[in-house]
Amino acid sequence: MSKPLYTKMAVDFGTSNTVVAFWDDDRDDVVLHHVPDVTLPFRFRQDGEDLEIPYIPSLIYYRNANIRFVGYQVIGKSLERKQGAFRWMKAYIQSRRRIKYPLPDGTRVDYFQAGRDFLESVLLFASEYVDINSAEIAFTVPVESFEHYAEWLSDACVKMKVRRYRFIDESSACIFGYETHLQAGDVFLIFDFGGGTLDVSVVRIEEQVRGGKGCRVLGKAGCDIGGRIIDGWIYKDLLHRAGIHDIDARQAGALFMLKVEEIKEQLSSEMVFRYDIKHTSSSLRMTGLYHRAELEDLLEKNGLYHNVQSTIERAVRAAEEKGTAKNDIKEALLVGGSSQIPSIRRQVRIFFGDKTRAYRPYDAAARGACRYLTSGIEALYDHIQHDYAIRDYDPKTGRHRFSPLVPRGTHYPTEPDFKRLTMKAVRNGQRFLGIDIYEVAEEGSYAGGTGELVFDLNGGLVFDNQPHAVEAGTEFWMNEHNPTFIEADPPARRGEPRFAVTFRVDAQKRLLVTVFDIITQKHKYKDHPVVKLK
Repeated sequence: MSKPLYTKMAVDFGTSNTVVAFWDDDRDDVVLHHVPDVTLPFRFRQDGEDLEIPYIPSLIYYRNANIRFVGYQVIGKSLERKQGAFRWMKAYIQSRRRIKYPLPDGTRVDYFQAGRDFLESVLLFASEYVDINSAEIAFTVPVESFEHYAEWLSDACVKMKVRRYRFIDESSACIFGYETHLQAGDVFLIFDFGGGTLDVSVVRIEEQVRGGKGCRVLGKAGCDIGGRIIDGWIYKDLLHRAGIHDIDARQAGALFMLKVEEIKEQLSSEMVFRYDIKHTSSSLRMTGLYHRAELEDLLEKNGLYHNVQSTIERAVRAAEEKGTAKNDIKEALLVGGSSQIPSIRRQVRIFFGDKTRAYRPYDAAARGACRYLTSGIEALYDHIQHDYAIRDYDPKTGRHRFSPLVPRGTHYPTEPDFKRLTMKAVRNGQRFLGIDIYEVAEEGSYAGGTGELVFDLNGGLVFDNQPHAVEAGTEFWMNEHNPTFIEADPPARRGEPRFAVTFRVDAQKRLLVTVFDIITQKHKYKDHPVVKLK
């Protein structure tokens, strides 16, 4: 494999569509890539410019337990409604629906496995650009089901062998994705109108962020109407116009629904759209003109505008009950494909006027999650967000384990001697001793702050006071290519306390090590930077 282009990426796994973003260090910006036969383009016009955002339809089809198709592969092969096809996976995972469905070969799969297999395929496509084993990968997580959904996603990451994964709530991701200037105390309204639901959140940037979420949710309201519901209304309207019964159109349903989405998207930028929909293996055909005014009448008839108004009002009212007024909202950020419908945008502007921003509807969450991995967002956090440990060797079990060094939640900069250790050699004449720092993805138990370090015959690190090991599910060797080696000159003797080692974290989140040679009474290192923490 050639050298990967990127070291950071983000996945916004949506109910209907999934967007993958990469952080380009050279551009200092987020980039997205098209994958042939897998992604589809969101096309829209912004400030007189035609833009295109690649997305992956959140679909997976199993031909059998070992052969599967995802994204546009499913739609292009008209497999969307066949046995073995799964969609709405995220919604069913959030509702904890564990019913297993049979595949064509008799194997049974539930939505939890289907969701994991879909994400695994997404990561496989992304591996053309990143090394999945070492890249930092951020996943967006719904606010209302953070713990439950994050637990499933964490388990999926371990099974997919993702070693460095992060979670960020969707509201925070959207704010970061809109590239707005953030200040502590700022309040935003997120109007997230996607394929599955309408979710409105009022969130505030925290002075000191806890729990790694970035924002505090002050008010939230939702409605079970999304883009697919609107597509269904348009589909039924087209059948009614053509005089076709829905049972007769079922064979071509997947193709027709794809064309329906095109009608909805085109009417977001045009006043009238000529459609010509036909199915090659049948005589079904629908042709005609669809006017934007007709679409708006259809939305009004089905109560969409009433539901939008009610949802916004409920979210704002919930925030007001917590002391945040509507006038405190700095910006209303529109997210999701359905938020691009002109009449919906006008309705939001009625509430928030010039505070309404809608230029990142499709990729704000993915962009924000990717940007979350960069140093620019780290300024929001006053503590270390991940666990760091030293890998040591347990002579009783003969296996390596992880002993805590800097646990998540540690405020920085730390005291000068945040962690103290003593190093011993395990053989006479030993000259080189190394310290390997690991980032641990899952939280574990932690030991006290002092102990002794010795090294086995292979140079492996040993704690001789038997601390509690971190229960590490995934880990990443932070200084693999630049380890800190400590040379004993003269060579160390077995069992002899040789080096006093202290660690601290500075204001730039760097882990600094100071090494004092007990025998020579000289410093080998003083505040030597080992790795950058997060």
